Amino acid sequence: MVLTPMNPGSSRRDFLIRLAALGAASLVHEESSVAQTPARSRAGRRGIDVHYHFTPPPFLAFLSAQKQRTGVHWSLAESLEDMDRGGTETAITSITSPGIWFGDVAGVRKVARDCNDYAAKLVSDHPRRFGIFATLPLPDVEGSLRETEYALDTLKADGICMWTNYEDKWLSDPTFVPLYEELNRRKAVVYTHPKQANCCRGLVPSVNEVMIEYGTNTTRSIAGLIFNGLTTQFPDIKWIFSHAGGTMPFLIERFLMGTAAEIVPGLVTKGQGGNGKVGENPPKVPNGVLYELQKMYYDTAQQSNPVAMRALRTVVPVSQIVFGTDYPYRNTEEHVKGLTGGGVFSAEELRAIDRGNVARLLPRYRD
Repeated sequence: MVLTPMNPGSSRRDFLIRLAALGAASLVHEESSVAQTPARSRAGRRGIDVHYHFTPPPFLAFLSAQKQRTGVHWSLAESLEDMDRGGTETAITSITSPGIWFGDVAGVRKVARDCNDYAAKLVSDHPRRFGIFATLPLPDVEGSLRETEYALDTLKADGICMWTNYEDKWLSDPTFVPLYEELNRRKAVVYTHPKQANCCRGLVPSVNEVMIEYGTNTTRSIAGLIFNGLTTQFPDIKWIFSHAGGTMPFLIERFLMGTAAEIVPGLVTKGQGGNGKVGENPPKVPNGVLYELQKMYYDTAQQSNPVAMRALRTVVPVSQIVFGTDYPYRNTEEHVKGLTGGGVFSAEELRAIDRGNVARLLPRYRD
């Protein structure tokens, strides 16, 4: 594949010019009368939502041209109303399904840049209400390296958004290593979101693929990164996985491959370790699988129920759980009610999930 160059070395001045042009035609500009400060008194919390989707106009136009669609409605006014009602101070934006890998490389690079510029305009117009998990034109690694530099250095994005898979190319694919080298060097936060894969479409008639495959694909990516040694090789990337880690908490004995005594003290198992011997770590995971799992972060989106949260907190410390809603597919209030009413967390732990754990990851939100 021949890669087409894309605006190398964009300056701050170039960004501001692009931002102004984008803002003139954007919904942000159209809805500039919306209040910019949170109505915290409604819920008494200052949450940070790490799993929050929006649909920038450039994204919608791109999908339309590619004969794709999102099937979701988003508006700034409705979003801020939902955030205020549930007590979310800041939502960190990411685009939603189906992503942008359609058509030619140059077009994908352009829409990634335009989506990120739009997100930056949203942040500029509504300080502290929004953050950015930047869109990358993956699996185009060269373009993604350029966009990472632009997003983190020029736009001051909070982190990068990656899908669990790009069609049948998973996060553990060796072609992504140059990008991981750069993200590791920057100690970057990488938020991930599941996506359908070609391998697993239409397997069960009458069952929506999203119901099963999203959680499964999240689990596949977690396993791939750990067992292929990428979390060991790039220890400074801070991974956030959606939906409480998918099915990972329920498959923990298989992840630990017969060493589940790490989770259940005193348990004796007869399974095989990763190299065929009970209790020994897999070859590429010298610190152990549980160690790698407990470094990662997991959001609460669509998993704020006590069954999922008890399973997750059994595997990882509460310090690794962060608040997410999957807005606009789900709303803030129901997640807050699920977490507070589930009886899984103390008030102090809920404050950490709401804000403190993300503030530790992203110091700009510490105050």
